Amino acid sequence: MRIAILLLCALLSLPARASTLLIALEEANNAPFEFVDQNGQLSGFHVELIRAVSSRLGWTLELKRYPWKRAMLALQYGEVQAVSYVAKSAEREAFAVFLPDNLLHVSRTTLFIKRSRAAEIHYLPDLEQMTRRWRTAMPSGYYMSDEVAGLTKRGVPIAQPTVTQSHLFSMLIAGRYDAIFGATDALQRARAAIPNINEEVQPLDGALISGKSMYLAFSRTAPAQQAEEFAKAYRQFRQEPAYRALAQRFEVVELLPEPGEFK
Repeated sequence: MRIAILLLCALLSLPARASTLLIALEEANNAPFEFVDQNGQLSGFHVELIRAVSSRLGWTLELKRYPWKRAMLALQYGEVQAVSYVAKSAEREAFAVFLPDNLLHVSRTTLFIKRSRAAEIHYLPDLEQMTRRWRTAMPSGYYMSDEVAGLTKRGVPIAQPTVTQSHLFSMLIAGRYDAIFGATDALQRARAAIPNINEEVQPLDGALISGKSMYLAFSRTAPAQQAEEFAKAYRQFRQEPAYRALAQRFEVVELLPEPGEFK
Protein backbone atom coordinates (compact mmCIF):
# COMPACT_ATOMS: atom_id res chain seq x y z
CA MET A 1 0.00 0.00 0.00
CA ARG A 2 2.79 2.38 0.93
CA ILE A 3 4.55 1.69 -2.39
CA ALA A 4 1.33 2.35 -4.30
CA ILE A 5 0.90 5.71 -2.54
CA LEU A 6 4.50 6.68 -3.30
CA LEU A 7 4.02 5.81 -6.98
CA LEU A 8 0.83 7.87 -7.12
CA CYS A 9 2.59 10.85 -5.57
CA ALA A 10 5.43 10.53 -8.06
CA LEU A 11 2.99 10.50 -10.98
CA LEU A 12 1.14 13.53 -9.65
CA SER A 13 4.42 15.42 -9.34
CA LEU A 14 5.20 15.01 -13.05
CA PRO A 15 4.43 18.00 -15.30
CA ALA A 16 0.95 17.71 -16.79
CA ARG A 17 0.80 17.25 -20.53
CA ALA A 18 -0.50 20.41 -22.13
CA SER A 19 -4.03 19.99 -23.47
CA THR A 20 -4.82 23.59 -24.41
CA LEU A 21 -2.71 26.00 -26.44
CA LEU A 22 -3.62 29.69 -26.39
CA ILE A 23 -1.80 31.60 -29.11
CA ALA A 24 -1.88 35.32 -29.83
CA LEU A 25 -1.83 36.65 -33.38
CA GLU A 26 -1.36 40.23 -34.48
CA GLU A 27 -4.64 42.01 -35.10
CA ALA A 28 -3.74 42.89 -38.69
CA ASN A 29 -3.96 41.53 -42.22
CA ASN A 30 -0.71 39.58 -42.46
CA ALA A 31 -1.67 37.59 -45.53
CA PRO A 32 -0.66 35.02 -46.61
CA PHE A 33 0.45 34.01 -43.11
CA GLU A 34 -2.33 35.23 -40.80
CA PHE A 35 -5.55 36.88 -41.93
CA VAL A 36 -9.34 36.75 -41.79
CA ASP A 37 -10.67 35.06 -44.93
CA GLN A 38 -13.78 35.92 -46.94
CA ASN A 39 -15.88 33.76 -44.62
CA GLY A 40 -14.73 35.66 -41.55
CA GLN A 41 -12.47 32.82 -40.38
CA LEU A 42 -8.84 33.03 -39.32
CA SER A 43 -6.60 31.41 -41.89
CA GLY A 44 -3.17 31.63 -43.46
CA PHE A 45 -0.04 29.52 -43.65
CA HIS A 46 0.93 30.01 -39.99
CA VAL A 47 -2.63 29.49 -38.77
CA GLU A 48 -3.21 26.26 -40.69
CA LEU A 49 0.25 24.95 -39.82
CA ILE A 50 -0.34 25.55 -36.10
CA ARG A 51 -3.76 23.92 -36.36
CA ALA A 52 -2.29 20.85 -38.06
CA VAL A 53 0.46 20.40 -35.48
CA SER A 54 -1.87 21.02 -32.53
CA SER A 55 -4.28 18.42 -33.94
CA ARG A 56 -1.49 15.84 -34.09
CA LEU A 57 -0.73 16.54 -30.44
CA GLY A 58 -4.38 16.27 -29.46
CA TRP A 59 -4.33 19.82 -28.09
CA THR A 60 -7.26 22.20 -28.01
CA LEU A 61 -6.15 25.31 -29.89
CA GLU A 62 -7.38 28.81 -29.16
CA LEU A 63 -6.29 31.74 -31.32
CA LYS A 64 -6.73 35.30 -30.08
CA ARG A 65 -5.93 38.50 -31.97
CA TYR A 66 -4.24 41.47 -30.29
CA PRO A 67 -2.58 44.72 -31.33
CA TRP A 68 1.11 43.81 -31.69
CA LYS A 69 2.46 45.53 -28.56
CA ARG A 70 -0.36 44.01 -26.53
CA ALA A 71 0.50 40.55 -27.90
CA MET A 72 4.10 40.95 -26.74
CA LEU A 73 2.94 41.96 -23.26
CA ALA A 74 0.59 38.97 -23.14
CA LEU A 75 3.53 36.72 -24.00
CA GLN A 76 5.77 38.38 -21.43
CA TYR A 77 3.25 38.09 -18.58
CA GLY A 78 2.01 34.62 -19.45
CA GLU A 79 -1.49 35.60 -20.56
CA VAL A 80 -0.93 33.41 -23.63
CA GLN A 81 1.29 30.39 -24.14
CA ALA A 82 2.73 31.60 -27.44
CA VAL A 83 2.69 34.30 -30.11
CA SER A 84 3.06 33.62 -33.82
CA TYR A 85 5.16 35.52 -36.40
CA VAL A 86 7.84 36.69 -33.94
CA ALA A 87 11.43 37.63 -34.85
CA LYS A 88 14.02 36.62 -32.27
CA SER A 89 15.89 39.31 -30.35
CA ALA A 90 17.92 39.45 -27.15
CA GLU A 91 15.21 41.53 -25.50
CA ARG A 92 12.47 39.03 -26.35
CA GLU A 93 14.55 36.02 -25.32
CA ALA A 94 14.29 37.29 -21.75
CA PHE A 95 10.61 36.26 -21.69
CA ALA A 96 10.17 34.01 -24.75
CA VAL A 97 11.52 30.65 -25.92
CA PHE A 98 12.69 30.46 -29.54
CA LEU A 99 13.33 26.81 -30.36
CA PRO A 100 14.99 26.10 -33.73
CA ASP A 101 12.26 23.65 -34.73
CA ASN A 102 9.54 26.24 -34.07
CA LEU A 103 10.78 28.38 -36.97
CA LEU A 104 7.74 29.15 -39.17
CA HIS A 105 9.29 30.89 -42.17
CA VAL A 106 12.23 33.03 -43.22
CA SER A 107 11.36 36.38 -44.71
CA ARG A 108 13.25 36.97 -47.93
CA THR A 109 13.66 40.18 -49.87
CA THR A 110 14.04 40.60 -53.59
CA LEU A 111 14.21 43.37 -56.16
CA PHE A 112 11.32 43.96 -58.54
CA ILE A 113 11.51 45.52 -61.99
CA LYS A 114 9.12 46.27 -64.82
CA ARG A 115 8.70 43.32 -67.16
CA SER A 116 9.39 45.60 -70.10
CA ARG A 117 12.93 46.19 -68.77
CA ALA A 118 13.89 42.56 -68.07
CA ALA A 119 16.37 42.50 -70.96
CA GLU A 120 18.01 45.69 -69.71
CA ILE A 121 18.30 45.33 -65.93
CA HIS A 122 20.30 42.39 -64.58
CA TYR A 123 21.20 41.51 -61.01
CA LEU A 124 24.77 42.09 -59.88
CA PRO A 125 25.77 39.94 -56.86
CA ASP A 126 27.38 43.04 -55.33
CA LEU A 127 24.18 44.63 -54.09
CA GLU A 128 25.84 47.95 -53.38
CA GLN A 129 27.00 48.31 -56.96
CA MET A 130 23.52 47.37 -58.11
CA THR A 131 21.85 50.04 -56.01
CA ARG A 132 24.38 52.68 -57.05
CA ARG A 133 23.87 51.94 -60.73
CA TRP A 134 20.07 51.87 -60.75
CA ARG A 135 17.47 54.06 -59.06
CA THR A 136 16.24 51.81 -56.27
CA ALA A 137 13.73 52.34 -53.48
CA MET A 138 12.07 50.69 -50.49
CA PRO A 139 9.07 51.85 -48.44
CA SER A 140 10.05 53.90 -45.41
CA GLY A 141 9.69 51.98 -42.16
CA TYR A 142 9.79 48.52 -43.75
CA TYR A 143 12.43 45.99 -42.75
CA MET A 144 13.98 44.28 -45.77
CA SER A 145 17.17 42.60 -44.55
CA ASP A 146 20.25 43.35 -42.49
CA GLU A 147 22.22 43.68 -45.73
CA VAL A 148 19.87 46.32 -47.12
CA ALA A 149 19.75 48.10 -43.76
CA GLY A 150 23.56 48.18 -43.78
CA LEU A 151 23.58 49.83 -47.19
CA THR A 152 21.22 52.59 -46.09
CA LYS A 153 23.30 53.24 -42.96
CA ARG A 154 26.37 53.70 -45.17
CA GLY A 155 24.56 56.28 -47.24
CA VAL A 156 24.01 54.17 -50.35
CA PRO A 157 21.34 56.02 -52.37
CA ILE A 158 18.28 53.84 -51.78
CA ALA A 159 15.20 56.07 -51.75
CA GLN A 160 12.75 55.52 -48.89
CA PRO A 161 9.50 57.30 -49.72
CA THR A 162 6.78 57.23 -47.07
CA VAL A 163 4.38 55.02 -49.01
CA THR A 164 2.94 51.53 -48.81
CA GLN A 165 4.50 48.66 -50.74
CA SER A 166 1.58 48.72 -53.20
CA HIS A 167 2.05 52.46 -53.79
CA LEU A 168 5.74 51.85 -54.41
CA PHE A 169 4.84 49.27 -57.06
CA SER A 170 2.71 51.94 -58.75
CA MET A 171 5.71 54.29 -58.70
CA LEU A 172 7.86 51.56 -60.27
CA ILE A 173 5.28 51.01 -63.01
CA ALA A 174 5.16 54.78 -63.62
CA GLY A 175 8.94 54.84 -64.12
CA ARG A 176 9.90 56.71 -60.93
CA TYR A 177 12.38 53.94 -60.05
CA ASP A 178 14.32 51.28 -61.94
CA ALA A 179 13.97 48.64 -59.22
CA ILE A 180 12.35 48.41 -55.81
CA PHE A 181 12.88 46.20 -52.78
CA GLY A 182 10.07 44.08 -51.41
CA ALA A 183 9.32 40.79 -49.70
CA THR A 184 9.18 37.84 -52.08
CA ASP A 185 5.41 37.62 -51.53
CA ALA A 186 4.88 41.37 -52.13
CA LEU A 187 3.35 40.84 -55.58
CA GLN A 188 0.74 38.54 -54.11
CA ARG A 189 -0.14 41.08 -51.42
CA ALA A 190 -0.41 43.92 -53.96
CA ARG A 191 -2.87 42.17 -56.27
CA ALA A 192 -5.89 43.65 -54.49
CA ALA A 193 -4.64 47.19 -55.09
CA ILE A 194 -3.14 46.56 -58.55
CA PRO A 195 -5.06 43.69 -60.24
CA ASN A 196 -2.79 43.56 -63.31
CA ILE A 197 0.48 43.79 -61.37
CA ASN A 198 1.81 40.44 -62.61
CA GLU A 199 1.55 41.70 -66.17
CA GLU A 200 3.59 44.80 -65.30
CA VAL A 201 6.12 43.69 -62.67
CA GLN A 202 8.40 40.72 -62.07
CA PRO A 203 11.08 39.72 -59.55
CA LEU A 204 14.62 40.37 -60.75
CA ASP A 205 16.26 37.02 -61.52
CA GLY A 206 18.92 36.08 -58.99
CA ALA A 207 18.11 38.84 -56.50
CA LEU A 208 17.16 36.90 -53.38
CA ILE A 209 18.28 38.30 -50.02
CA SER A 210 17.65 36.53 -46.71
CA GLY A 211 15.84 38.47 -44.01
CA LYS A 212 14.38 37.75 -40.58
CA SER A 213 13.53 34.30 -39.23
CA MET A 214 9.95 34.20 -37.91
CA TYR A 215 9.06 31.88 -35.03
CA LEU A 216 6.22 30.59 -32.95
CA ALA A 217 7.60 32.00 -29.69
CA PHE A 218 6.52 30.38 -26.44
CA SER A 219 6.22 32.22 -23.13
CA ARG A 220 8.75 31.25 -20.48
CA THR A 221 5.77 30.99 -18.13
CA ALA A 222 4.06 28.37 -20.34
CA PRO A 223 3.67 24.79 -19.04
CA ALA A 224 6.92 22.85 -18.90
CA GLN A 225 7.89 21.03 -22.09
CA GLN A 226 5.10 22.67 -24.14
CA ALA A 227 7.45 24.37 -26.58
CA GLU A 228 9.51 21.16 -26.94
CA GLU A 229 6.42 19.01 -27.58
CA PHE A 230 5.19 21.39 -30.25
CA ALA A 231 8.65 21.51 -31.84
CA LYS A 232 8.87 17.72 -32.02
CA ALA A 233 5.43 17.35 -33.62
CA TYR A 234 6.17 20.23 -36.03
CA ARG A 235 9.44 18.60 -37.06
CA GLN A 236 7.55 15.41 -37.88
CA PHE A 237 4.90 17.38 -39.80
CA ARG A 238 7.60 18.91 -42.01
CA GLN A 239 8.46 15.41 -43.23
CA GLU A 240 4.92 14.89 -44.53
CA PRO A 241 3.60 15.90 -47.99
CA ALA A 242 0.90 17.95 -46.24
CA TYR A 243 3.52 20.50 -45.14
CA ARG A 244 4.64 21.41 -48.64
CA ALA A 245 1.06 21.23 -49.90
CA LEU A 246 0.12 23.82 -47.29
CA ALA A 247 2.97 26.08 -48.42
CA GLN A 248 1.86 25.71 -52.04
CA ARG A 249 -1.72 26.52 -51.11
CA PHE A 250 -0.66 29.86 -49.63
CA GLU A 251 2.14 30.44 -52.20
CA VAL A 252 4.95 30.64 -49.63
CA VAL A 253 7.20 27.79 -50.82
CA GLU A 254 10.09 30.23 -51.38
CA LEU A 255 9.85 31.29 -47.73
CA LEU A 256 10.11 27.81 -46.21
CA PRO A 257 13.22 27.46 -44.07
CA GLU A 258 16.10 25.49 -45.54
CA PRO A 259 17.40 22.59 -43.39
CA GLY A 260 20.40 24.67 -42.29
CA GLU A 261 18.18 27.53 -41.12
CA PHE A 262 16.60 25.50 -38.29
CA LYS A 263 19.27 26.59 -35.82
